[in-house]
Amino acid sequence: MTGQERREAILRHLELNERARVGDLARCLGVSTVTMRGDLSMLESTGYVVRLHGAVVLSRNAAAEIAFAERRQRHGSIKERIGEAAALLVADGDAVILDAGTTTLEIARRIKDRENLLVLTNGLDIAMELSHAPGVEVLMLGGRLRKTALSFSGPIAEEMLAAYRFDRLFLGADGLSVEHGIVSDNEGEARLNRAMVQIAAQVVVVADSSKAGQRGVYHVTSFAEIDRLVTDEELPDAFRDEMRRQRVDLTLV
Repeated sequence: MTGQERREAILRHLELNERARVGDLARCLGVSTVTMRGDLSMLESTGYVVRLHGAVVLSRNAAAEIAFAERRQRHGSIKERIGEAAALLVADGDAVILDAGTTTLEIARRIKDRENLLVLTNGLDIAMELSHAPGVEVLMLGGRLRKTALSFSGPIAEEMLAAYRFDRLFLGADGLSVEHGIVSDNEGEARLNRAMVQIAAQVVVVADSSKAGQRGVYHVTSFAEIDRLVTDEELPDAFRDEMRRQRVDLTLV
């Protein structure tokens, strides 16, 4: 096992167990305590772990980064295809909203060559992705940062939206419900998403089929209020039927 592989194993262990003693980690990975202390010193210097009285814990920033990285990798190839299909809906001169999320990030990666494009987002990583695109002007919503999603929400973000009108909103989803439409597991983001829907001429939901049937505590919007769903071929028949009933355009990738 290389040093890099050991350090990755340490982070995985801490993610599952919250804290560990140096000696226990050394025995688990089959190295000396001297080697283990060297690995921990390197992880501490880069902000991934905190050492406390002979033990080590994962730092809050590292936990947030790992959580977001796992979300990004989940269904990664499907999200790339969805992002590619959704990006075809963005033309030069458009004014669009990109909701924070791993699927909308894939859209951002594919529209960096557009000209005279205005993009508003609450996603920190989306703003960074577009920061060097010469033909794209970026508006960043402020508010409270949700570190596990790299998204901003709250009253400040909602108030900022009131001044704008946009051609198109690309909206992610924590869950899709036949009965309730688009749902979220975060109250602040659900409120912000509802405000986004109100200022967009067209609403495009981008979500892989694993979101179908996923429950969420907070209602975002009904299917009747969206114009298009971009998802993959595994979308269950019940949702396809509901899209037809609500006259929602369906793009399957």
